[in-house]
This record gives sequence, C-alpha cells and structure tokens, in this order.
Amino acid sequence: MISLGDNQFFIKTDKYNWILIEKSLGKKDRHHYFSNQKQLSRFIGEFKLKESLSKQRPQLIKISSRTPSYSSVIEEKIERLDNYIDQLITKNHGDSW
Repeated sequence: MISLGDNQFFIKTDKYNWILIEKSLGKKDRHHYFSNQKQLSRFIGEFKLKESLSKQRPQLIKISSRTPSYSSVIEEKIERLDNYIDQLITKNHGDSW
C-alpha cells in the first residue's frame, strides 16, 4: 500500500483495479475502485479541489485575457498528480503493496 503523503489517501492494486483507500478519524475506511490510474488521479484531484474551495472565502479577482480558465488549471494539477503517483509507484515497485 502506498501513502500519498497526507495520511488520508492510500493506493493499492489488485488484479483488476486501482484501489484508493480514504481514511477518516473515527470512521470506517472508504474504498474507491478505478479501472486505471488516470481515473484515480482525476478523482483525487477533484476531491482535493472541492475540499480546498470549500475552505476558502470567495475573493474578488481581476479577470483578464491572461487569467487561465479553471478547467485548464484543474487539468494541469491532475496531470501533475498523475505524474506524482507514477513516481510513487516506480519508487515502491519492489515493495509489497
């Protein structure tokens, strides 16, 4: 089992699925199943984004033509997360998960 470093999410695999284990204090672990790593990365990225947005107060910002769209920022973050998961898997490849 591989930790994503936040003690909330852990990844393991079986013959058919990528399994994301979500740990919460005082609650049972939740298991989320994905057929590939890309789906797992997207789920984590969207979950973390929603979590961070709910903690922030809306702020007024000046939007210009150089301001990136939300979707492009999200896609970039999910791609970076996918690369990070690749690195963790490569690093832990010899270990038993």
